[in-house]
Amino acid sequence: KQASLLALTICLLVLCGCSKSEKYEEKFTSWRESYISLAEHSIEAEITASDDEKVNEYTLLYTLDAEGETVKVISPKMIADITAHIEEDETWLSFDGSMLETGSALSKELSPLMALPTFMDIIKEGHAENVWREKTEDTELLVTELEMLDGIRMALWQNCSDMKPVCADIRSGDRVELKIQFKKID
Repeated sequence: KQASLLALTICLLVLCGCSKSEKYEEKFTSWRESYISLAEHSIEAEITASDDEKVNEYTLLYTLDAEGETVKVISPKMIADITAHIEEDETWLSFDGSMLETGSALSKELSPLMALPTFMDIIKEGHAENVWREKTEDTELLVTELEMLDGIRMALWQNCSDMKPVCADIRSGDRVELKIQFKKID
């Protein structure tokens, strides 16, 4: 009798946990479908790229509209106003009216300039692996881990009340390579 009661209790705990996770995943999926369906996107974010030797910080403005995808560097000042124009077959950089073709991709690896286009790709195509809630001092966050077929993973933190992205970590292997702190997202 006690063994069956214990088994029933364990089953109920597992089922309760699953239903919460499914509820969180449905909330993320609903936001993703709504966000992807928009014709235009604009994201301003602070990007931190780090490896064993250095940490670099950038502020970037990503735009997706009828003219295509662009990423404009806002800071650091030394490279401000450089804009990457991203198309399916080619990418080119422009600065103060000059243009430089860069071939099919800026980098085969994760690069700071490609952080926001990579974010968008993962939002569109990534598989939700885990979804849970976290509470900070004054905010409840929905955290979603997404994975691409090539093994690139992203953890996305969103404000539970309005589902606005707060920050994201993009990983290759077990290492966080890019951190995104969203300043403005439309």
